[in-house]
Amino acid sequence: AEVQNRRYHTRCIRCSVCRGQIRSDCRVDRTTGAVMCQDCDRARAPRCAACREPIQGRYLEVESIRYHRECFSCSTCKRPISGSYFKERDGFLCPPCHEAAHPPERCADCGLRIRDERAIKSGGQTFHSSCFRCSQCRRAIAGNFWRTEDGRGRLCHDCQPRCDACGEPLEGRSTVRLGGRALHAECVRCCDCEGKIDGRYFEAQSTNPFRTSNDRYRCLKCHTSSLQRREDYEEEKAIAAEERKKSEDSSAYKLHWRPYLVPTLRQALSDLGLRDLPGSLDSGGLVCICVPPSSGVVSCAPLSRQHVGAAVSLPYLACVLRVLRQSGREPQFSLDPRDPHDLTGPYLVKRFYPQWLAGTVVGEVLFQADYALKQLCFGDHRLPGIPSTFDETPRGRGRQLGEHAARQWFTVRQAGVTSTADGVLVPFVQMGVEARRLVPGPDGYTDAPHTDPDDPSVRQAAAVTERFSEVMVRLPVAKELFEVARATVLAVYLLSHGFRCDDAALQRYNMPQVPEGASYAMEIPTLVKDRRSSSVVTTPRSEATEVIIHREARSMRGGVDLAVPSGRKLPVRALAVKLLAEPAKATPLPLFMGSAAAARAA
Repeated sequence: AEVQNRRYHTRCIRCSVCRGQIRSDCRVDRTTGAVMCQDCDRARAPRCAACREPIQGRYLEVESIRYHRECFSCSTCKRPISGSYFKERDGFLCPPCHEAAHPPERCADCGLRIRDERAIKSGGQTFHSSCFRCSQCRRAIAGNFWRTEDGRGRLCHDCQPRCDACGEPLEGRSTVRLGGRALHAECVRCCDCEGKIDGRYFEAQSTNPFRTSNDRYRCLKCHTSSLQRREDYEEEKAIAAEERKKSEDSSAYKLHWRPYLVPTLRQALSDLGLRDLPGSLDSGGLVCICVPPSSGVVSCAPLSRQHVGAAVSLPYLACVLRVLRQSGREPQFSLDPRDPHDLTGPYLVKRFYPQWLAGTVVGEVLFQADYALKQLCFGDHRLPGIPSTFDETPRGRGRQLGEHAARQWFTVRQAGVTSTADGVLVPFVQMGVEARRLVPGPDGYTDAPHTDPDDPSVRQAAAVTERFSEVMVRLPVAKELFEVARATVLAVYLLSHGFRCDDAALQRYNMPQVPEGASYAMEIPTLVKDRRSSSVVTTPRSEATEVIIHREARSMRGGVDLAVPSGRKLPVRALAVKLLAEPAKATPLPLFMGSAAAARAA
């Protein structure tokens, strides 16, 4: 037999391991060339790691472990693995089963498998390097990138965010976002003062129409100033509307003193039948009331201008005499709300005492003087040294002041008569204003039990009283009221000293009337003053702006009370001087009876 190109006797072919004679199927070790029998060859052969059977012939070696070709199979599908493989804990997987067990990453942009080791991960997603592109220019991003505002896209270096003001990149600098716009912190400028906004900013409600800048934000200071300007504008509009309303009411209801209503001396003398009064008396002349010692009769006489303080208005004296004779008290007037429970109702009602004073010039003097006092109280008339009731009202932060109701009226504080050596009677009057706070009651508003001396209406009344002479200069109707008061004091004196009034003459005398006649308005719009002022403040901690509105409402009642404080016992002072240049020109006053007629009447 021939083995490995060597010839042997059949009996000489023996196994190199067991030394037994090899009769058939001789095996040769390829490494050593030793001849072995079949049994020894099987015993010395390596075994398959999968089936544990000896490996004879061709085999696979995987990670230093040998397998029969047919035994190296996928642990999942059990098919032989002839190519690439993947090692798992429980064995080996063929590529299809490994892909099924470990799905490959797919590009978030194109959706294809990612096999490129240069894949890019961003925001929990994986991209092919060629698919990781700028959302704006669509070019591949090789370096740094920036997120878009919505966080979904990416921007390359050339497309990175830039300041909406200066156009420079935002990277590396402090950034502020205003209304969807990104700006450098130093580029945030106030649209009014153009200064840098370091703290809080506020969107401008309106900007200068001549500005070309798109900036519409204000700093805290300019925002506060803008709000204050807006509030001031609203206040000015409200004041203008109020002034228009007052002007319309003044024209419709004659809410102003008309100087032409003052009765002239010439007309008064004519009505009294004294056209032939000795002396030259034109419309600007003066007369006084006297009781000459020689006759003891109430008379009137011409008076020179150097003694103007002794002159008396005959029409006012006649009217007051009729009031005293018919009602037994001095003239009075009040301006009251139509509803006594509602001081802010639409109308005020004129109330004259006695009622027939309505439509007379004396009644109009009482009303217009009272109305002027209310205007002075509310600040519609401004006189030096006399505050309105709004000027001294304390204001607190955010304070909403409710309605303040008060009553003010003209009064005669002191009165007397001076008698000269030639019988001229000169009435003395000191007038003033009283004030009381009003409180609601079951029958309407009444005087409060106590009024604080520091109450605005009391302080204002005291100022008017102190400067009454100045008030008469500035307000002509106050001067007319003063003349009516002087006539009232003189009338009280004459009646209280026994001089008999001629009632028939009083009835015949035509009291001066206003031109409205029967259409004279007995109601006027309510005098309620509502002042609105505002201020803009900033809360220190939060820098929040707040508009503080101050509202002050004033309603005023009152009137005129010409009652003489000393009653019928007026103080009389004798003065040893003579005022009449020609006493013989004194003429008996037809409103009083002569001595003989008085004796007969008695």
